[in-house]
Amino acid sequence: MFSELYEPLIERDLDAFRAAARTFLESHSEEDLWIAVARFAVLAYAPSQHSKRAVMAVRAAHDVRDAMGGRWLDLILECARYAAESRQPWSEPPILDDLETPPEEELRSRASGDALLMLDTAVALIPLLGEKGRAALLRMPMMELEAQEELRVTESLGTLIERVIASRGSIESVRDVFVSVAQARGPRTGRPEACVPYRLARDYAQLLIAHSFVARFPPGADAAGFLAAVYENLEHGESYADFSLA
Repeated sequence: MFSELYEPLIERDLDAFRAAARTFLESHSEEDLWIAVARFAVLAYAPSQHSKRAVMAVRAAHDVRDAMGGRWLDLILECARYAAESRQPWSEPPILDDLETPPEEELRSRASGDALLMLDTAVALIPLLGEKGRAALLRMPMMELEAQEELRVTESLGTLIERVIASRGSIESVRDVFVSVAQARGPRTGRPEACVPYRLARDYAQLLIAHSFVARFPPGADAAGFLAAVYENLEHGESYADFSLA
């Protein structure tokens, strides 16, 4: 179903992918296109910062879908670009048939930092991509656990947000907020706002991902100040786009 879309992504030919996507949408929905891009990102996953964030980005893109309206397609195409750019060119699709994955709660008891973020992402994507993709999704936190550096955030979310604002949305400070929210496992308390499509590799997709995470902030958290700082980083901080091209 998706093979005609994957060849241009493997070749990093975004013009060809856009043409293939237009043809695909003649007989399929935008949701089907998002599923195709999400599966590509998951299968192309490697434990690199850009590759991890490409998977987190497709999850976030689905979270903000209702707010995007007619621009959701543009966001899907940017997710496709990011997944294609961050894919290691020598990588092969993983063999998943015999992969045994521990129960979610066992993984959660061991995971911190990026391993926890990838578990949080995998658990959110399983109902969207289907149970057949469970092994592919849970392999991501399992791989992160193999090289995990312990990062359990103990400061309050308010303190972490203040640090984001003071650092003008630095990558490290924003990641700490993501980890804190994933640790808390709280319910969604708000509706994500639309995120203007942009080249996601510029900031490891953290602006898009931030739009998803603020909907999980507890009442009273400074979501507006947090997002403003992340926007400032995108506009004025260092660009990481060139590092996505292996």
